[in-house]
Amino acid sequence: MRAVLFDLDETLILDEPVTREALAAAAALAGSRADPERLAARAWAEARRRWAEGPYAAYCRRIGHSAAEGLWARYDRGDHPAIQGLRQWAPDYRVAVWREALAEQGVRDDALAEAMAERFAAARRRYLRYPEVDPLLAALRERGYLLGIVTNGVPDLQREKLAVSGLEREVDAVVISGEVDCGKPDPGIFRHICRSLGVAPHEAVMVGDNPGRDVAGGRAAGLLTVWVQRGGRERDERHPADLACTDLSALLPWLEALG
Repeated sequence: MRAVLFDLDETLILDEPVTREALAAAAALAGSRADPERLAARAWAEARRRWAEGPYAAYCRRIGHSAAEGLWARYDRGDHPAIQGLRQWAPDYRVAVWREALAEQGVRDDALAEAMAERFAAARRRYLRYPEVDPLLAALRERGYLLGIVTNGVPDLQREKLAVSGLEREVDAVVISGEVDCGKPDPGIFRHICRSLGVAPHEAVMVGDNPGRDVAGGRAAGLLTVWVQRGGRERDERHPADLACTDLSALLPWLEALG
């Protein structure tokens, strides 16, 4: 095995826990005017509904860009017409999500909805590594493995995550679905990063938290796969990985056992 490829969100950096915290921080702005837990839950449901019905839903599904990410992405990088369209559409989407969540509890306050949208975006710009990531990457580099990150999403947001977390400087190659117009689980994105690293698919292992994207796509491209079971996600028997683990500390012993 010559190369280790990682998913980014919920594999190397925290994603869902930070989103929940940002929703709570935004909801808290309503004070005593609305129940904050109900407000956050409604905003999340409304975001998913509007995102699925929005004009760029098909493009976002293809590259794996989510409703939650649409609440704070800037869309200031990339030439795809859909990204340019999202740049115009997303600001209204963000405010409408909170406006509807407030209205569900009888609160009609556009200024508050705008403040909540801004608070969410600011609170969500935290890109924290899982604690086992630093020692693992150091150990893999020491042993001569090539390292790559293959991630779904729009260019500006994924590049921001990589830069702020410092991960961009610690790997040999990065492929972002929004930059190549091909997202996981399409085997093409895995083959793309293998070519970038100069390895054949059978010389690489894909590590990620999403069985349907990381494991299924990696297997289809001819890679070994590792499923990291973050946040109590249930096992998906349709997409069995070569290794299943609850955190990344099990990866290096498994690689060494492969020889």
